[in-house]
Amino acid sequence: MQKDNKRFLPWLHELSIWKTQSEYFIFLRGWLRRIWADNPLRAEWKKKQLRPVTKKERADKVFHPSTKNVGQCYLCKNWFAGSKLEVDHIIESDGCYDFETAEKFLWHCAANDPKNWALACVPCHKIKSYADREGITFEQAKAVKQAIAVEKTKKVEQFLESKNIIPASNQKKRREQLVEYFKSIQGE
Repeated sequence: MQKDNKRFLPWLHELSIWKTQSEYFIFLRGWLRRIWADNPLRAEWKKKQLRPVTKKERADKVFHPSTKNVGQCYLCKNWFAGSKLEVDHIIESDGCYDFETAEKFLWHCAANDPKNWALACVPCHKIKSYADREGITFEQAKAVKQAIAVEKTKKVEQFLESKNIIPASNQKKRREQLVEYFKSIQGE
């Protein structure tokens, strides 16, 4: 009986390119996410959430001259050109790591309820996705992302000193200092 089951488990097939079940479901998740990216319901919903740029916004040059439609990010409340907004699932899926969760993930991508959708600017969407993945709040994720941005400049010590913070002795502790600094200024 075990041999018959192998044909239903792609990672065990003799021609399989996937070494593990996990590799297969990572591959499958990517393809299922394409359904979401190309979902005509999502595209139509997004169009209906946008509004035309006003004459005053055009006169004040609030948006690029070629911008026709704008929408508001539900997370930061700022207005953006429609092309700078993505449709976010407010409640994320449970993932895609076996056949049962793959089917749920398919429905999440292909036929999810529009009441679970919201417009998000690209930076906020990345922060929210990071927060969901790490199991932390949006504010904590935002502080971590800001700390990472400073680390990429390779000038962490200079940044900390410019904020009157004595840099810690190692990278992990300096990251914690950065995160604490960014969390402290979020409420200002």
